[in-house]
Amino acid sequence: MPSNDDEPIARSAYDELADSYAVDVRENAYNAHIEFPATSSLVPDVEGKRVLDAGCGTGAYSAWLVEQGAEVVGVDVSEAMLSHARETVDETATFLQADLGAPLPFADDTFDGVVSALALSYVEDWDRAFAEFRRVLAPGGFLVFSTGHPMNQFPPENDQGENYFAVERCTKDWDIAVPYYRRPFGAMLAPLLENGFQLDDLVEPQPTEGFREARPERYEKESTHPVFLCVRATAE
Repeated sequence: MPSNDDEPIARSAYDELADSYAVDVRENAYNAHIEFPATSSLVPDVEGKRVLDAGCGTGAYSAWLVEQGAEVVGVDVSEAMLSHARETVDETATFLQADLGAPLPFADDTFDGVVSALALSYVEDWDRAFAEFRRVLAPGGFLVFSTGHPMNQFPPENDQGENYFAVERCTKDWDIAVPYYRRPFGAMLAPLLENGFQLDDLVEPQPTEGFREARPERYEKESTHPVFLCVRATAE
């Protein structure tokens, strides 16, 4: 069940991490050489399209979408992350503070597409999030999102009493503890389909040659073990 706590779980963590994250996210081999190639490959032609970067962070995808010719609006819960996004993309995109776990500050049918890269793990209620994405998308608009793969987020030996079938709050340890939610495949896909989307494609990306060069000690493991899940859907 969704939490009654209105405070977005990762806002304070990302406010604190923003300065280092602005550099690390572009240099991190997992982002640059596994997640980004797969997620970006699912994004259709956006030339002249209005696209929402939902959970834009420091603006890496916003900058790429602008390069592809899109009119971009980026939202994020962390004002510190948005500050970096504004510096990264200058005035070629618009950035607003917004929580993906709450109603979005846009009218119906505002966008032709939504891209949400590695942001939904910080949202407990995906039913609400996908309903909002569908509301702000024009019919026929696309949704592309990426998230942590369930098989990567759930331990191979369940010796701590974790429940794969539950949506559970967990913590990942970076420079500081960052809370997130893990969930099974069903809890990822059912809210998508139940809120007016048609599933178009699903990718479980494997590491690229760039990943091998950057992280040779992890290449063999990540070539046989899923890390991310990337999805494209169409608003019906």
